[in-house]
Parts: sequence; structure tokens; C-alpha cells
Amino acid sequence: MEEIATLGESKQKILEELLEKPRVVYELSDSLNIRSNAIREHLIMLEGMGYVESKFERTKVGRPKKIYSISADGMKLFPKKYDLLLKILLDELTSENGTLWVKDFLKRAGERIVKEDGSKTKDISDLLTFYNNLGCMATAVEKDGNIVIKRNNCIYYSLALDTNNAFCGTFEDALIETMLPSYKVIKKDPISKDKFDCEITLSKA
Repeated sequence: MEEIATLGESKQKILEELLEKPRVVYELSDSLNIRSNAIREHLIMLEGMGYVESKFERTKVGRPKKIYSISADGMKLFPKKYDLLLKILLDELTSENGTLWVKDFLKRAGERIVKEDGSKTKDISDLLTFYNNLGCMATAVEKDGNIVIKRNNCIYYSLALDTNNAFCGTFEDALIETMLPSYKVIKKDPISKDKFDCEITLSKA
């Protein structure tokens, strides 16, 4: 999934308008002060990319009008501070219940997210699909008889830094153990302030 800024200013503004509510071409044209023909061209491209959807709606007079709305994939382009919210929640839980309780909570959360996803005991390719569906941009290579998983887009980068990677350890270990019980984590190359990717080395249990 690309970032919204890479689409250009006009397409970004159109998506921002559609995020508020569905609109027709002339409404977007009037609001953004962009010619209708240019708006249509942008919408055609955005719809082709899967970020915009359209449908015809009947009117009392005249032809049906074409209404454009943002799609689920289009909404994903907008940044969301999930990691900040999760950090605040974990801070409060730690204050109320203590570190050991939070670690157990994260372990259970790692196990549950696999079950909620409907994943059973699977293989490395299924783990990569699971990570990539979360937005992690994960790849895997075989090295010295082990599997090294590299993720280039940590979805909880800030949280990992704030917890000295403790969040990743407890949560990720439980996630992997639940999905791949025949593997075990033997090494981690965590993120750091100037390092945005991370590696997890797995071996057959």
C-alpha cells in the first residue's frame, strides 16, 4: 500500500473531500477549484487504483448522477496513530496491573490475533501473508538452515522504541508460536532509532 502523498496534491485533496462524504464531479470541482474534466481524469485513475468507488443514483429529473466515494483501500492511505493509542493503553495497564500482567496480556493478544484471523497451523508463506496484511512488507530467506524474516515497515515502530522492543518480543513470540508451533525464534535483530527494519530468525523446533 503506497502513501497518500505519493499520489500528488490534486488526488490527495479529492480523497480528503471524499473521506468527508460521497460527492459528484461538479461538487469536487467547485470545492477544489479544479476543472471538471481534470477531476474526472483523477477519479478514473483513483478508481482504477482501487481507492475510489462510484455508482449511479437516480434523480427525480434528468439522467442518473454518478456519485464517487472513497473505498476501504482509499481510507487505508490516511495515517492513523495506532501505535500512540496502544502505547497509552499499555502505559495505563502497566500502571494499574504491573509489568508481569501486561506481558501475559500481550502474550494472550498475540495468540488471539492469529485465532481471530482464522489461521491454523501453517507454513512460512502464510506467516508472511499475515504480516503483509498488517502492512509489514515482510520477506523471508533461508540462511544456514534457518528462516530469516525481514520486515521493512514496522507497524508499531514508535511503540517498539518506547518499550525497548519488549512489546515485539512478548507479542511476536506468542504470535509465531501460535501460528507456527513447529518453529521457534532463535534470534532477533530489532529496530532502533535509525533502523526501521527488523529481522526474526526461526529454526525448526
